[in-house]
Amino acid sequence: MLFVFMSQPDFACNPHALWEYVKDNTNHETAWLVKRDKKYYELLRRGIRCAVYDTVEGNALLKEADYVIMNSYTFERLPKRENQIFVNLWHGSGIKAHDFYNHDMDPEYAKKLAEFFEKIDLMCVHSLDDRFKLSAQLHFDLRKCYVTGQARLDSVKKAQGYGKMEKMFGSRIRNYKRYIFFAPSFRANSSSHSGTIFSDNLFRLKDYEKEGFADFLKENQAAFIYKLHPIEQTAFSGRKFSLGPDCFELTDDLLFENDTRYCDLLNVFDVMVSDYSSIAYDYLLLNRPIVYLIPDYEEYVSERGFVFHNIDMFMPGEKVLYFKDMLSALEEAFNNPGKYEKERESVLAYRFDFKDDQSARRCYETITNYRGLPGEEEKAEEITLLRYPSSAELLKKYVPETYEIIDSTKPVSKEQQLEAVGKNPAQRYLYITEEIPGKLRRLTGRSSAEIEDIAYYYGITECANVTVCNITGGVDYPMFSSYSHSAKYMGGRKRIGFAGVIDNRIYFAMVQCICEVFSDCDVIFAGEVFGTYPVWMHGFDNLHYIPASYEELPSMIQSFDIGILPFFGRHANTVPKEYFQYLACGKQVVASDMGRLPDSPALYKSASVDEAIQNIRIALTRTEDEGIKECAKSLASGYDWKKIAQELQEKRSMADTLP
Repeated sequence: MLFVFMSQPDFACNPHALWEYVKDNTNHETAWLVKRDKKYYELLRRGIRCAVYDTVEGNALLKEADYVIMNSYTFERLPKRENQIFVNLWHGSGIKAHDFYNHDMDPEYAKKLAEFFEKIDLMCVHSLDDRFKLSAQLHFDLRKCYVTGQARLDSVKKAQGYGKMEKMFGSRIRNYKRYIFFAPSFRANSSSHSGTIFSDNLFRLKDYEKEGFADFLKENQAAFIYKLHPIEQTAFSGRKFSLGPDCFELTDDLLFENDTRYCDLLNVFDVMVSDYSSIAYDYLLLNRPIVYLIPDYEEYVSERGFVFHNIDMFMPGEKVLYFKDMLSALEEAFNNPGKYEKERESVLAYRFDFKDDQSARRCYETITNYRGLPGEEEKAEEITLLRYPSSAELLKKYVPETYEIIDSTKPVSKEQQLEAVGKNPAQRYLYITEEIPGKLRRLTGRSSAEIEDIAYYYGITECANVTVCNITGGVDYPMFSSYSHSAKYMGGRKRIGFAGVIDNRIYFAMVQCICEVFSDCDVIFAGEVFGTYPVWMHGFDNLHYIPASYEELPSMIQSFDIGILPFFGRHANTVPKEYFQYLACGKQVVASDMGRLPDSPALYKSASVDEAIQNIRIALTRTEDEGIKECAKSLASGYDWKKIAQELQEKRSMADTLP
């Protein structure tokens, strides 16, 4: 029996707590899927079986799994086989409305959300109240939602928090008399308060006083530990807050490096500062003071709303809007910690059906005893393929009939496999993949989820009649270069744009900064959303999403003043088709630090967000430079699919250039 776990963030939350229980109390096999390469290598070092999500190795692991355990809907690309059980332990339940409680939810996002939860066999939640609310917000079958408690909360009261804190921050963390924990919720537009979140104003308060806060901590011998939401940690990577010597940032990376979860530390803190986050409910188990910092309360009520009508009853603590009031509330919490004790007990009784340390055991027993609903027919889920043509499809019309094209993004039939491995050795095959071969038996890229059989991939590389072609990008040059655009969009404002597949490659920290700095420009994301509709799409007034088919991409790109490639992580090692499409349209391209992009005077590689901003400023002054346009088009013409097809037949694959 194999249990495969995944979580957001990696190796954390309820899946981690359940993993520990299964590992320590059963004989079942366990493994992890992670999204970040760094976590992958570290888990291997620790002797934990693992793979990277959305890779060939990862999907091979998924096929082997009997139970797949997760805590969110950020793993939308999960192929599901027959008789496999998918379990969602969720990641918490606060007071804010989300998903189908949002009546203005984007239809595309709603569709993808519904498709994902169709795969989920059961959910485990912490209370009867939460069972009803989550089922409603996610349009999930109430009959598949079980009250077990949240596994991660088993450690809140019994963990050795001080020792773990000292391991992360050093011995001086023990010198403080009081400890404050600041853990705000995620905001879709995290720059809504004057954009100061990008500087020193961690609280998003207009009246914030840096020196006054430092003095307060010193006078009260207090340490201030803050943890941003996992999404904001990614968004603000590379941005540093300067908060003084008594302030410490707790990140998911730091927790992972020290093999710790935030719930293991909660019993250290004397008071929590939060807002609408579910973490405030986790802290309620300790019945200690909570200060609710809610400067955007009115905005939140009107634009998002809450799951409770009588919201004040479910926020048992001081509610503050201003900096000075926050300091007063903290001082009151230090001196009078029992002020809201009865109110906290009341909310705790309503929101938690279990307050013991046995939730992981109940989750495990519920999952392993699950046999489906009466009359429910089990079915295998099909993988949804991109509507955009693959490299193989774009090349096919230029390849002679003497060659048979095998597309890595399509399932390969057994008949094709037999033919390719020797049934018909006279037949020539071109196996087209956009993947990057790796030494660790895994391939990266969007299409990896559709490679059905990893053994077939590696076997086919040994066949004399098969040429494996690893494509690093290309462009239908006549289609993109000849399109003449004359229409005006968005009132004639300058347009900074991305056109193509919108997925988890996007580094939205860069997108947020672009929107903020270039508020007089329109930032356009045109194309097809692949995966969950990104929440950051609604963060700024000048950020627009425009659906576009493949045939419409030339028109969209021609309407841009410049193109952007804000990719990060392992995606920075790819050569996306979008790059050559921009160049074919004669556009300048501002990209992340993507080392494998062919150089051009039209390309601006950016090692940081700040450098990307500067490069955009430069590029916007050169939009009429005909020399740059011609250089861009010239490079793109060399990557025309017709030319690539010719080189493939001559066994000079343009992709086989990896070190």
